[in-house]
Amino acid sequence: MNTLKKWSSTVLAATLVMTMLPVQQPVFAQEQQMEKTFNPGAATTVKKNGSSLNADFEDGTLQGWVPRIGSEKLTVTQQEAHQGTYSMLVTNRERSYYGPSLPMKGLLKPNTTYNISVYVRLTEKPAADQTIQLTAYKKNGAESWNMLDKVTIPKDQWQQWHKITATFQYSDNPQELNLFIETPYVSEDAVDTLSFYVDDVQIEEAGELAIETNIASLQDLYQNKFPIGAAVYRWQLEGAYGQLLSKHFNSLTATYEMKPKFVSPAKGVYDFQASDEYVQFAEQHQMGLRGHALLWHVDAAEWMFKDDQGNPASRDMLLSRIQNYVDTVMKRYKGKIYAWDVVNEAIADSNGDANGLRKSPFYELIGPDYVEKTFEFARAADPDAKLYYNEYFTEVPEKREHMYQLVKKLKEKGLIDGVGLQSHYNLESPPIAEIEKTINLFAGLGLDIQITELDVDSGIPFGEKLPQDVAVKQAYRYKELLDLYEKHSDVISSVTLWGLQDEKSYNNQAFLFDGALQSKPAYWGLADASSLPVLTNRAVTLSGTPNIKASKQDAVWSKAVATALKGNSGAGTAAFRTLWDNNNLYVLVDVQDTMKNPQDKVELFVDLNNGKTPVYEADDRHITINRSGTATGAQPHTYHVRQTANGYQVELSIPWANTPGALAREIGLDVRVTDGGTGGANGNQILYWNDRTLSQHTDTSKYGVIQLASMPKAAKALQGTVTIDGDKDAKWNKVAPFQVMPLNQGGGASAEARAMWSGQDLYLFIDVTDPNIITNATDPWDQDSVEIFLDENHQRTPFFQYDDAQFRISADNVATFAGSASPGRLVSAVKKTAKGYQVEAKIRLQSVTPKAGDVIGFELQVNDNQGNNNKSTAKWNDVTNDSWKNTSQYGILTFSK
Repeated sequence: MNTLKKWSSTVLAATLVMTMLPVQQPVFAQEQQMEKTFNPGAATTVKKNGSSLNADFEDGTLQGWVPRIGSEKLTVTQQEAHQGTYSMLVTNRERSYYGPSLPMKGLLKPNTTYNISVYVRLTEKPAADQTIQLTAYKKNGAESWNMLDKVTIPKDQWQQWHKITATFQYSDNPQELNLFIETPYVSEDAVDTLSFYVDDVQIEEAGELAIETNIASLQDLYQNKFPIGAAVYRWQLEGAYGQLLSKHFNSLTATYEMKPKFVSPAKGVYDFQASDEYVQFAEQHQMGLRGHALLWHVDAAEWMFKDDQGNPASRDMLLSRIQNYVDTVMKRYKGKIYAWDVVNEAIADSNGDANGLRKSPFYELIGPDYVEKTFEFARAADPDAKLYYNEYFTEVPEKREHMYQLVKKLKEKGLIDGVGLQSHYNLESPPIAEIEKTINLFAGLGLDIQITELDVDSGIPFGEKLPQDVAVKQAYRYKELLDLYEKHSDVISSVTLWGLQDEKSYNNQAFLFDGALQSKPAYWGLADASSLPVLTNRAVTLSGTPNIKASKQDAVWSKAVATALKGNSGAGTAAFRTLWDNNNLYVLVDVQDTMKNPQDKVELFVDLNNGKTPVYEADDRHITINRSGTATGAQPHTYHVRQTANGYQVELSIPWANTPGALAREIGLDVRVTDGGTGGANGNQILYWNDRTLSQHTDTSKYGVIQLASMPKAAKALQGTVTIDGDKDAKWNKVAPFQVMPLNQGGGASAEARAMWSGQDLYLFIDVTDPNIITNATDPWDQDSVEIFLDENHQRTPFFQYDDAQFRISADNVATFAGSASPGRLVSAVKKTAKGYQVEAKIRLQSVTPKAGDVIGFELQVNDNQGNNNKSTAKWNDVTNDSWKNTSQYGILTFSK
């Protein structure tokens, strides 16, 4: 049988080579001879070159690489090579994880960082782009697979060599340690026949790491507020990583190794080695230790879900197993772990039960009370430990409310001490106001709050250079978050970052220290924000001509983007809006300040050529308008001061100098508001938009930037309600329609839409003309459907913010969601018609409760699958294909009576 299998493999390899190189018979003959004589056991080590380990296959052997599963085939070949003559050919792959494996145990030293690079090339042109990745496999009781890095090969670049680079380190003494080259896992049954070449594998020790010992410790900076923690892997307890950890942090969380999958990999088996090391490190460095987590559906001890015969465990069996696990773990670490995330992520993002609970195996086998029962077990196991429920997306109103109701019941029964707000954020969202709302909500229950998994995703993958402007923006984001946490330090008892330094992980360069353990601008945002450069904010200016002399604010201002000012004011807040036409730039500043004072004033700073110079140029303007109505500064301009119920407004027009306004033109702008009513030792308080150094009157380099854009299409939503049944009620005939037209010149589906509103509910009726309805495509966006996009705060950003939502409703009334959209916010009905289908929908707004005259950003899209791989799209205002991620081109929906 072995002889037959070897002969069959040889024939297959020969067939592949002959198919790819029909005119290179001498090469094939040479490879065939090589395969006949190659003995896999003859070369079992990678070549050493000083501190480097290399596999270039130039000696005609596999140099230590072996088949991972056994049926895949590894061949040394001369068909292709990155450099030199030979490479390794990988064929006979039946699954994504079939491929070459390099045993690294004994080759790599623990607690040492290695740089790994591999070149790969496809054997033939694929039908679609292909991804090949490096994965580190480790077995130490439990098994773990860590995707180190990957490369996506465009199908038209299949003949090129592509480099995969990664860093790797381990700290323990695993039973097995292997490097795999594979394709991304799809499912156990997915067949993957992709063949590829591998060449010039290099594994070398990285340079010696050293931390900055002369910078301020984060734990010292916040010693009077709360502990600062980090979540780490075990290898980060050693060497320079351990030094960085102990210098800056006084709280510790295990990223993975204290989850049930790793602590109890099999029935009756407990592996406490990793957990003990965390405890020892915390004790050695006087750090608080958080236990994460006793129960989580992802890294569960999956043996618990089956009985000894392989059948689903009964409710009582699973509860007993959970109780035994909680007892065993918590009693072992009683007095050593002060806080436990008892249950992690039990609330669903969507499609949960009536109370929002995720339908996990725990839920299915036990029922919804599994959360409460686990807290009961934990309270009994260690009455002195602080017990927390831990969750992400806690700023999403619907999910937040489900979580609130869950922990409220636990609190009433004395089973919980606090909540863990994970806080995985990006540079722009969620807004600080929404985060603060979450903090206040749970603090109102008398619960302690811990920020458990803080990071700020930069959007720039690890390994790519982090642009300076992105790094600075990340720094300001961290600063505003920690400023908020300091403000609420009476209810926040700990802040933990979900990582020590940037590394290859699910987030993108999200931390305070880089891969070399050096401080990033993000660190300095906390340690010394004055050292940061001023960040340039940007805003959109729509075209429009307001009547600035009117006694009331012109209605066109409601369509302009409102931008809040920053700074500390004892008495009020302020925001500004801008509009433009060929003759003027218009600015409206709305100040909320009920205490009148002679020193109250608004200052406008305009750099018409956006020169950003450290001194004023001829085109630069500085205009001061007092609350009393007097003005000084650059002329000409027309202005009006209007008193409001809560403060005052300043409205002015500034003529363009020499050149009329034009689309896409960028203008330097800053706004300063002086609140003279605060007095005291601090004197006047000042709000500003961009230049926090308040040097706007002499220096234009720190101004923000506004970009001139056209006014989009606008429609009105009439106040009223309808029953959502898919029928066109008579009420809809009272609403002015707007048209959604095909973007394709060849035509396609179109629609006529109408809108109504009541309270926080937005009603839509969309009458689609599409005689050929197709809804059997695999991807929902390829099915005949309508998509509704909302930008509730009307900020018109080139990215999705937390309030932005995408609702997709197919012609079969199947809904899908993105952004902040969710099933709980939508009620819809679809009715087929002779010419197509009608969609009627009610969407609950979550960030605003509109009143007549308010607006939101709004876009409609109709997807038309015409069959035979032909598709068309109809849009209302946004003619791009980016509505799912970019709100800057949406139309405007105005709420009217």
